[in-house]
Order: sequence, then C-alpha cells, then structure tokens
Amino acid sequence: LHALKACMLVQLLELTNGLHKYGAFFFFFFLVCVYVNKHGNSGPHLDKKKVQQLPDHFGPGPVNVVLQQAVQACVDCAYQSKTVFGFLKSGHHGGEMITASFDGEKHAINLPSVNSASFVLRFLEKLCHSLQCDNLFSSQPFSPYVGCAHSPTEYDRNKPGNSA
Repeated sequence: LHALKACMLVQLLELTNGLHKYGAFFFFFFLVCVYVNKHGNSGPHLDKKKVQQLPDHFGPGPVNVVLQQAVQACVDCAYQSKTVFGFLKSGHHGGEMITASFDGEKHAINLPSVNSASFVLRFLEKLCHSLQCDNLFSSQPFSPYVGCAHSPTEYDRNKPGNSA
C-alpha cells in the first residue's frame, strides 16, 4: 500500500500533464503502478521466458495506459494469443485497444473504460485467474527471488474507504 501511494505521489509531482486546467475545472488522471512477478507461476498459457523479459512494473501512469500495457503484455507472452483474446470480452467502447495476430489475421479488441486503480487491479486479477497465473501482477513489488503469494486486490482491502 505504501509503495503504491509513494509511486502515485512521485508521479503526481513529476508529471505536469497529470493535472490539466480548463477554466475553473481541474481534471486528474488516476494513476497506478502494477508490478510483474517474473519468478512466479506463469501458468499453462504464458511463456515463462517471455514473462521474465517483461519490465519489473508498468507505470506509474494513467490507469487506462497501465491496463493496456499489462494486458498487451499477457497477449504478447502467450503461447497462443488467441487464448488470451478468448478471455477478453468484446463490445467495450472507449477503452484502450489490444492487438494480436492469429489465424492469419490481425485482431483487435477494446478494453473497458477505466476510472480507478482498483478497477485495473481487479481486471488484471480476473484475467490472470483465467490464465491460471494468479500472482502475475500486484500493486506491491515482488521479491526477485521468490514467487510472491499476495494478490493484486490487496490494495483494495487495505485502502481506507475502499475506493480509488
């Protein structure tokens, strides 16, 4: 929890484009940092060698961008990208796009619109559960030596007021 708050605070202080002024209104992009467990169970659908080549984390950054990067990483690390696409629901509008090539064609699907860090973490938790790699992502850094056992929703359970 403290790592996520620190990650978000640094992002707030460093990125001037995180806060835009339009007249008297301020619009804030919600930020999140998602850590990658490179040494845990990558499950039957993701190539462990490709997972180990991923960055240590996605973000800190706007929630929609971090979600897109993490989901695209799952697609790119999959033995069969078609399998990952099968776990993503179509029909969303307004969210970031995920792409893959399979069955001789290029495919694209839109992610749902995102408005909170907790939504990103829940979405990734559900996707990883489907991919049988439950501890692939977290709001907390992983030890480089041990596959960590905590869940991405730890952030939600520990956050005061349980809102993002």
